[in-house]
Amino acid sequence: MDLDFDGYQRFGEIMQSNVLKTRYPVSDKNSAIKELSVVGRDVVVRWSDNHTSRYNAYWLRDNCQSGGDKLSAVRSFTLRAMAKEPSIESVRTNDSGQVVVQWLHEELSSFFDLKWLRANCCEESSRLAKKQNCKLWNHTLDLKEVRIDYKDLAPNNKTHLNLLECVVNNGFAYVVNLPTTVDSIELFEAYLSPLTFNDFGRIFNLISEPKVWDLSQSSEALDPHTDDPYRYSPPGIRVLYCLEASDEGGGQSEIVNGVSVCEKLRELDPQAFALLSSIAVPFIRYREDVVDQGKDVHLRAEATIIKLDREGQVCGFRFHERSMATLDINPDLMDDFYKALIKLSEMVCGGEFSVKTNLKSGEAFVFDNQLVMHGRSSFEGTSARRHLQLCQMDRDLVHSRYRLLKSQHGQLGADCVLPPGVC
Repeated sequence: MDLDFDGYQRFGEIMQSNVLKTRYPVSDKNSAIKELSVVGRDVVVRWSDNHTSRYNAYWLRDNCQSGGDKLSAVRSFTLRAMAKEPSIESVRTNDSGQVVVQWLHEELSSFFDLKWLRANCCEESSRLAKKQNCKLWNHTLDLKEVRIDYKDLAPNNKTHLNLLECVVNNGFAYVVNLPTTVDSIELFEAYLSPLTFNDFGRIFNLISEPKVWDLSQSSEALDPHTDDPYRYSPPGIRVLYCLEASDEGGGQSEIVNGVSVCEKLRELDPQAFALLSSIAVPFIRYREDVVDQGKDVHLRAEATIIKLDREGQVCGFRFHERSMATLDINPDLMDDFYKALIKLSEMVCGGEFSVKTNLKSGEAFVFDNQLVMHGRSSFEGTSARRHLQLCQMDRDLVHSRYRLLKSQHGQLGADCVLPPGVC
């Protein structure tokens, strides 16, 4: 089906009409109980694979479904309504494959599905099993692995899921055979999420021209970078769409895996990695005059270049040398920090972790602006028209659609924890 300007709304109606048979399909493997007991104020489960899990009484009472569903947020139970120290009178299994907890000071039994309990163990290994991080690909990645043909896309179909999987798993997708009309990008974005605004509007038209007010409009090379690091919340998912390609040489587009770069840096120089993931640097964008597609702005944000999650894994990346303001860090660290920054820049621009192609008319990159970088080589002059379009959308809504489609297609991991990015 074609999606017009209002296509996202109609697309959402199609999504809602497909009732999900199960929200979070979970494997039966290892979800059988070998031994069940109460130890102190905890329920202890020894599973069929001999893994042992402990479930705290507060945690069990909080997750009792009698007070409503946490997934839907339709919930009457509140933590302050909980007994000050909930105690368990007994625990057993029933014929429906549930663990039944009888509370000591309440006329209440709580029922917990075995698969749900196993999937929500509080141990670190269970938490890590839910995480789905960007793959550590390098220059050997074949673009065919992330190639999506727009002609094969239909709402909720396998190609739609593949599109989202490419963005989540590799940080980008390479889309071909898009219509070459001015509104094509809006037909395509309905498969991802509604567009959000930046200081260039909903859609930024990058047209090569002699007089430019942004370097992206020139014919000069652009080193790989993430966009808008000077915002508190940089853009999430972006689409770079080629509406009209130049017939002159150059202008090769490049995608660089920021996560791979960071992990390689951690391996080669742990001190440099530690500095870049712990010391915040300032980014700035100042434009006093109103331009053709944008207003006057004075944006400024301070953040680490490498963002880590609570397990110390890379979950976001913010890098844009041209937008980095004057550093204001401890003078004793200045030498080491600059050396780390230079090493990172050399790795970003070195080509080991990048893939390149000349985007043709009707082709696009969909990329996660908080995990991968994009850039381009210089091209020959501006006598031939070169028209690219750029738009953006929220990462959380794209991730939301990915989880919903995984669940609808009956795939495991629909409750996956994805990298939160730099925010």
